[in-house]
Amino acid sequence: MVKVVDKDKGWKRIQIDVKSLNGRSVKVGIIGNQQVDGVSVVDYAMYNEFGTSRIPARPFMSKTAELHTKDIIQFAEHLSGRLIDGKIGPTKALQNIGEQYQKYIKQTIRDAKSWAAPNADSTIERKGSSSPLIDTGRMINSVSYEVT
Repeated sequence: MVKVVDKDKGWKRIQIDVKSLNGRSVKVGIIGNQQVDGVSVVDYAMYNEFGTSRIPARPFMSKTAELHTKDIIQFAEHLSGRLIDGKIGPTKALQNIGEQYQKYIKQTIRDAKSWAAPNADSTIERKGSSSPLIDTGRMINSVSYEVT
C-alpha cells in the first residue's frame, strides 16, 4: 500500500500573500494638502516640476524616475523573493518600496544644484542660497509615501 502525504511547504501562504497584493499600490511624492504662504506644497512642487512663466522647470519627479526606475524594479524583485520566502509580508514589501523611492526623490532634490536650472540672482539674494528646490525645506520634508 502506498501512502501519499501532501506537504504544503508554504504554497498556500504564498498564494494568499500574492492575492493580497492585487489592487494595492504605493503612492510616492508630495502627498497631502500642507500649505506654505497660502500655496499648497503640491502646487509648489508642480510649479517646480513643470515650470511657470517665472520659474524654470526643475523636474525632480521625472528626474528621479529617469535615474531610479531600474533600481526600484530590481528592489521590488528582491522583495518578491523575500515575500515568497516568508521573510516579509505584503504590506511591508510595499512600505519598503515606498521608503526607498521616497529616499530617491529626496536625494534628487538635494542634488538639484548639479542638474537643475540655477536660481536667479534675485532668488539667491532673497533666500541666501543657490540651491534650487530647497528654500525652507517644506517641500523636501513633504515627500512621503502611502500604501493603498
